[in-house]
Amino acid sequence: MLDRLTPAWRRAVLVALAFVVLWFCWSVRSVLNPLILGYLLAFVLHPLVLTLERRGWKRQLAVNFIFGAFAVLLMAIGVVIFFQGRGLARELASEQGLGAKVTQRVDEALEKYKPQIQWAIEHLPRDKKPVVGPPTDPAAPAPEPALEELNAASLSKQFKDWSMEWFTPERTEDAGRVATSALGAGFGVLKGVFGSVLEIFALLVLLPIYTWFLLFELERIHSFVARYLPRRDRERIVRIGGQVGEVLANFFRGRLLVCLIKGGILALGLWIAGVDFALLLGLGTGFLSLVPFVGSLVGFVLALLVGLLEFEVATALWHVGLVFFAAEMIENYLLLPRILGESLGLHPVVVIFALMAGASSMGMFGLLIALPLTATIVILGREFLLPVLADIADKDGKRGAR
Repeated sequence: MLDRLTPAWRRAVLVALAFVVLWFCWSVRSVLNPLILGYLLAFVLHPLVLTLERRGWKRQLAVNFIFGAFAVLLMAIGVVIFFQGRGLARELASEQGLGAKVTQRVDEALEKYKPQIQWAIEHLPRDKKPVVGPPTDPAAPAPEPALEELNAASLSKQFKDWSMEWFTPERTEDAGRVATSALGAGFGVLKGVFGSVLEIFALLVLLPIYTWFLLFELERIHSFVARYLPRRDRERIVRIGGQVGEVLANFFRGRLLVCLIKGGILALGLWIAGVDFALLLGLGTGFLSLVPFVGSLVGFVLALLVGLLEFEVATALWHVGLVFFAAEMIENYLLLPRILGESLGLHPVVVIFALMAGASSMGMFGLLIALPLTATIVILGREFLLPVLADIADKDGKRGAR
């Protein structure tokens, strides 16, 4: 029927159908999410399947081998996390749990560094000096802090007193309204992104199923899409799309490899430093490092708290801080430029500049998309912009020669 319409009406009908399809996809996006993620995961794993096929493996055997290897790896990591997590939970549930031991370490540090704390307090402005001890008459002059009573409990009480002075009823009411609005908005965002618990469970179940089937059909899907591209530009579009897809697949594989190596470095460093549950903390921080800065910060705080179970405050800060600093330096100046830079075809200087530019312009989200976006821009510029500039330069050169 469409072939009987004029070209103008045909385009109008196709545009209307495209809008209907987009509206339908948006309406059932919660159902499409596992399929889309399965396609992306299949696209990332597809080169591994092709590599095994070139070595004489059949497609089904290659796909099953890859899934089996990943299942064994996930089970091994799960067993480690389970046993170390159970040990950490027992430590937290004991009578001398994490809170009590951290308080003890803080008291020991306050006692050890009492002269330095006294010096700092004496050099504070008079009206800013912390008052530790029982409350006094407001009209009386501010007493000198009783340093012998300075401990974790007194610091907690002092912080509570400052909080009560700051959070007046009016401020508390305003803060309550803001917090309620923020929580409502945050819950709405989480619900919109992740959906219900049932949808998350469906995602975890359907994702490997979709990925398994798509690994067999990926070439046919790409051939079907290419068949209906404009014939004049078909070859060029397919070639550029393949380059962009390869860049994105390399990025995700490289990012996962970087996080795995960083997790191993952290686990080894924390084990050498004598921090308990080093494997759990190291691998967990490596996984959380998929989110730049925030993952490392959360891992550092958890490792520091666990380090306080064995060491005093200064020693725990020194050991944990040194391990995390070394891991961050290795990640940012060795792993990212080498692994991601080479896999994306970018020079190490371009990688560092792209990360800084992404963080400066779009914050954390910019860090996540900086490298694949830069590599995509390089490919599109090389395919579309540079030929035009070269043509203009050649024409200007011919005119100058005349």
